[in-house]
Amino acid sequence: MLQKQIRGWLRVSLSTLTLAIALVVAPSPGLAQRDLIPIAGSDEDIQLLFDLVYYPRRDPARFRLHNSAEVEAYQLIRTILRTGTTLYIRQRQDDNYGSYNFSRDRLILRPRALAHWQIFIETLRHEGWHVVQACFAAKRDLDSLVPVGIRVSPSIVADLYRKSGYNPEDIPIEAEAFAAERVPNMTLQGLQRECADWLNRPSKD
Repeated sequence: MLQKQIRGWLRVSLSTLTLAIALVVAPSPGLAQRDLIPIAGSDEDIQLLFDLVYYPRRDPARFRLHNSAEVEAYQLIRTILRTGTTLYIRQRQDDNYGSYNFSRDRLILRPRALAHWQIFIETLRHEGWHVVQACFAAKRDLDSLVPVGIRVSPSIVADLYRKSGYNPEDIPIEAEAFAAERVPNMTLQGLQRECADWLNRPSKD
């Protein structure tokens, strides 16, 4: 029975997985109308993301978390979604690895963010930190992202002013996200701390 269920899931999800992989490898303008693939947070959806990160290799233990990166990525995705933020894969590549939109409360991962595990987990941490900043701002009735107040290396700030295309007023926000992406579980802890009001809401299910 279990094997039948697994085969059934593969038949259902294969078209989405193939579509996403095809766009990562060879984008097609004919599929522009389906540019965003939603990730709802089920184990199947998260495994879809992991399959893309492992591609063209295979996940050595599908539907099992077998290293610290997978554990952190799984927890980050589930926690981000529990705050109410929506998560998508964008099929077309632009200049970014990922983005977070405060007004829409929407996080988008680009194909290059799925290139390998180091980029994937750092992008999740970085964009997830913007969700932390959004929770921090919302608790203060602010209508834009603000720094939470973590310690940031002066070299990160200097590099952003010197090399990046960010607006100067956005650099304190981005500097925190760049700092957070380097530290395992820092974003997860920030979500649990700053977004507790949203995480602790009764489930609709």
